[in-house]
Order: sequence, then structure tokens, then C-alpha cells
Amino acid sequence: MDHQIIYRLVDDVKGKLSEQLAPNITHRVTGEAEVAQIFHISIKGRASKPVAGCKVRNGLISRNAKARVLREKEVIYTGTLVSLKNAKKDISEIRKGGECGMGFENWDGFKVGDQVQSFEEVVEKRML
Repeated sequence: MDHQIIYRLVDDVKGKLSEQLAPNITHRVTGEAEVAQIFHISIKGRASKPVAGCKVRNGLISRNAKARVLREKEVIYTGTLVSLKNAKKDISEIRKGGECGMGFENWDGFKVGDQVQSFEEVVEKRML
């Protein structure tokens, strides 16, 4: 680096050091639902899979968003939704007041009364 003016050198050093900082990751909750009932649906013949029958309390639940399940205010699962259904139809999202069935990726330990939160991760670059 060839610098004639000191503040340009300081700005370049700050820029290089800022690139090394880990980004700030925040979670923004987009929707909340409560497990009201557990259903067992058959898939591919005799195999049965539990699905969480939920009522959306706030916001919007989207199949593409990440989800976490809370039991007594403690997070017991964080992952993605595999299925989101309303009256046996696949849907991409459901709003406040709607009822739906949710299937979670590689997890079926939900119980009646669990809270489901749909969230998105917001990544922000840190600066010096």
C-alpha cells in the first residue's frame, strides 16, 4: 500500500480489519403458532408420520422460513418445515387466524401446547 495522506491509510486499515470481523446475525420472528392437536398421516402405504395441527396466533408462517419449537419458553428444535398444509392442500404460507398442519425436517417430538416460531436470519456486516 502506498499512501501519501494518513487518513486514507487509516480508512484502508479499518476496511481490511472490518472484513475480518464476524457478521452480526439476528433472528426476526415473522410468525407464531401453537400446536393444538397431533395428526398421523399415512405416507407411501403403511408408513405413518405425525403432523402438528397448529393455529397461527401472530404474523405469517412460511414454508421457506426457518422454524423453531419452544416448550415452556425453552427452544427444543430449530430447523426447517418440510410440509405446510391446509385442508390436505400444500400451501406456501398461512396468516394469523389460520389453521394448518406442519411437518418438521427430521423431527417429530412436538406435543400439544408447543409454540412454533417462524423466523428469518438477518446478517449485518460489522464495521470498526
